[in-house]
Amino acid sequence: MPGDYFDIPQSAQLKVPLGPPPGPNPQEHHEPARPISGIGFKLAAIAAQAAEQSCARDGYAITVAVADASGNLKAALAADGTRDNGIYMAMHKTATVVAFKIPTLELRERIAKDPRLIEQVTPAMSLLPGGVPIIKDGRFLGAIATSGASAHEEEKCARDGIAAIFGQL
Repeated sequence: MPGDYFDIPQSAQLKVPLGPPPGPNPQEHHEPARPISGIGFKLAAIAAQAAEQSCARDGYAITVAVADASGNLKAALAADGTRDNGIYMAMHKTATVVAFKIPTLELRERIAKDPRLIEQVTPAMSLLPGGVPIIKDGRFLGAIATSGASAHEEEKCARDGIAAIFGQL
C-alpha cells in the first residue's frame, strides 16, 4: 500500500536520524511541503468523521480511510468496538478505488461481467464493497472507504462523508 514502510528492518530503523528537539522549526531548515494530489488532510478528516457519524446514527461502529488521488492515506478513524483489521481493510478498499476510479461495489459487478478484470487486482486491494471515489467536475480527487457494516450501509456512509465536503472541493 502507498506509504507502507514495514519492510524496513528494525536494525535500519534504529539508524534513522531523530532530527532537532521539539519546538519551532528554523526557516533555514524548513523543507517545502509536498504538493497535494487531490484531497488534503483537513477535508479528508472531515469526510472521515462524517462517514463514521453517519454509520453510528444507523447503529454501526466502523472504520474509515481516506486517500488522496495518488493513494496516499490522508485520514483514518476507527470507532470504538471495531475489528482490529478494520483500518487495513478500509485502506485496501481505497487502493482499489484509486486503481480503478470506481466504487468497489461497481468493480465487483464489472468483474462478474468480465472475469478477466480480476487479473488487475493486486494483493493490496480489496473487492469488498464500501470504497467510493471522490470526484468533482470529472476530476478524481481521492477515495474514501468504510469497513464494519453491511455492504450497502458502508457505501452509504462513505457517500455521506463525501457529501460533507463536496462544496469545499
